[in-house]
Amino acid sequence: MSDTWAQQRDAFWQGADDNDPNRAHRDLDLLLEGRPEGDAVALFERASLHDYLGEEAAAIPLYRAALDAGLDDPYRTEGLIQLASSLRNTGDASGAIALLRGIPDADPLADAARAFLALALFDDQKPAAALRTALHALTPHLSAYRRSLDAYAHALIAPPRVRNVVVGLVVRDGHVLAEEYVATAHHDFFLRAPGGGLEFGESTNAGIRREFAEELGAVLDDIRPLGVLENVFESGPKRGHEIVHVFAVESASLDALATGERMPVLDADTTVGWYDIAALREGAIAFYPPGILDLLP
Repeated sequence: MSDTWAQQRDAFWQGADDNDPNRAHRDLDLLLEGRPEGDAVALFERASLHDYLGEEAAAIPLYRAALDAGLDDPYRTEGLIQLASSLRNTGDASGAIALLRGIPDADPLADAARAFLALALFDDQKPAAALRTALHALTPHLSAYRRSLDAYAHALIAPPRVRNVVVGLVVRDGHVLAEEYVATAHHDFFLRAPGGGLEFGESTNAGIRREFAEELGAVLDDIRPLGVLENVFESGPKRGHEIVHVFAVESASLDALATGERMPVLDADTTVGWYDIAALREGAIAFYPPGILDLLP
């Protein structure tokens, strides 16, 4: 990319006026004249303009197309951050979290990515994780108190509260799809039914569909309520109290997951896979919430 084009690009953004979107789009068309069809940088610039004008829904597919077309540094991380921000602004905080967590600490824009990650975590009802992320991004730049603030950030836990949670049981050939949590200093290895917290004003039916879309990218073909469970637990300093709405769910895309394969959870560092129901009923591995397998026919 020539220095002249880069200077023209800088001049465009310095003069862009969000009060005159039509002119901004015309000026960008002139700037991008001559760039080939499907050019990653051109797609990125068009997405950025939509974003700048508050047209996030139009920006999102263009950001994705730019990244798929091989958007290179220094634009690639910008594209990831701006796509994540647009996703958050359109209500997909989980999608934003998944993108931002993939940006390495060594990236020159890592601090900016952590700041946007903190916003997405807050929107995803994870206030302690949001504050922890923001503090960890801030402390390296402090002239004093770095060690103490890092320690306080590490010790942050969410305040005790009762959460309404929706989870789904996907069953195939005597196996159930479960999310795997590795052992830590605070708990042993355990499994959990996929799902998550209900949002304010959201029905349980809508919530289970949204959670599977956000966590596994799955469309649910059928849902059926099985019952409600209560889960009160302690994990180290963390205490939890959940009212769990359990659904039997069916999804062709999840049924396609082969036995023995694992699928990443998009907004976490966990995976899901198939587990033998008979073995789980024998108690070899803890499966939460307690009593969930008793709801299966």
